[in-house]
Amino acid sequence: MSRRSVEPRTISIHFVREALEAVAGTGASKDAVLRRAAIPARFLDEPLARVSPEQFGVLWRTLARDLQDEFFALDAHPARPGAYALLCQGLLGCADLRAALRYLCRYTSVVLDGMRVTLEVTGDTATLRLRDARSRSSPFAHATYFMVAYGLACWLIARRIPILQCQLAGRAPDFEAEYRVMFCEHIRFGEAEGALVMPSSMLSQPVVQTRDTLRPFLRRAPDVFLVKYRNTDSLAAHVRARLRAVSPPDWPCLQTMASHLGLASSTFRRRLDAEGTTFQAIKNELRRDMAISSLRDEALSIEQLAQALGFTEASAFHRAFVKWTGMRPSDYRRGVLPNPRGIQ
Repeated sequence: MSRRSVEPRTISIHFVREALEAVAGTGASKDAVLRRAAIPARFLDEPLARVSPEQFGVLWRTLARDLQDEFFALDAHPARPGAYALLCQGLLGCADLRAALRYLCRYTSVVLDGMRVTLEVTGDTATLRLRDARSRSSPFAHATYFMVAYGLACWLIARRIPILQCQLAGRAPDFEAEYRVMFCEHIRFGEAEGALVMPSSMLSQPVVQTRDTLRPFLRRAPDVFLVKYRNTDSLAAHVRARLRAVSPPDWPCLQTMASHLGLASSTFRRRLDAEGTTFQAIKNELRRDMAISSLRDEALSIEQLAQALGFTEASAFHRAFVKWTGMRPSDYRRGVLPNPRGIQ
C-alpha cells in the first residue's frame, strides 16, 4: 500500500451516537442525517464500528444546518449557522494565541447563554476554564467545545499545542480511551468545571493564518481538526507514526521497533502497557483504520486490500475485520458507499 493511501485515524461510532443523542427531541431526523453522512444506521449498534473524519464532518454540518445550531443544541441559545465562520474571521485579526484565546472567551459569552470560558495563566501553564450552568451527565458538551476551540487554536498558529491536562463534566464513558486519544493521557471526568491546560509558552505564538487560508479550512472543519491535532505525545502515538511511514507488509517486529526507538524490548512493552496498549494492538488498530478508509474506494478489491494490509490470505483479513467492526468488509463497503466525494 502506498504512503498516500494511509489515511488519518478513524473516529469511534460512539461519538456519532453521542452527537445524535444530544439532538434527540429537537426534530432532527436521525435516519436522514445518517444517510447524508453515508453512515449505515446499523453501525450504531456495533460498538466497534468506525467512521471516517469526512463522514463525521458531514454529520456535524448536516446537524448544524437542520437544527440551525452549530453547537448540537448543547446550549439554551443556538449558535446559528455562520457563527463559527464569523469567529474565525475575528480571530484572524489577533496578533498571537493569547489574544486569540481571550477573543474566544469573549465570543463564547456572547453566543452561548449557559457557558462561560476564561483564560487563566499561572506560571508555566495556561488554562481554558469552562463554567457551565447546566449539569451534564455526559462529557460530550464540554468535549465538543474544547475540541472546536483547541482545533481552531492549533490551526491559527499552525502548530500542535501540547495538552497537559483535560477535565470534563459528566461520567466517564465506556470508550474513555477514545477521549484520551482526542485530548491527552491526563484526563478526568465528573468534574464541576471543564478545563484544558496547555503550556503558557504557547501563548506568544503568532497567528499565521490569513483570509486566503480560511476558506479551505472552513470547507474541511470540523473533520480536518478531528484527527490532525490529536494526542501525539504518547509512546503509542510515536509508534503509530513510524508504522504509518511504511507499508504494512514491511512493518518491523517488536524488537526492531524498540531498537529504532532506543529502548530495550522489555522497557518498550512496559511503557506501552502503562498506556493501556500493546505493539500488536497498535498494529491492529492502524490496519483497521487503513482498511475502513480504503474500503470507501471501489477501485481496490477486497483481495488487493488484504494483501496491501499485510494479510497472507483474504480470509484472514475477513476474520480480522469482523473482529474489529462486527461486520464483513463487503457489508461495510456496501454500507458506506457512495464515495464521500459525492457528498457535499
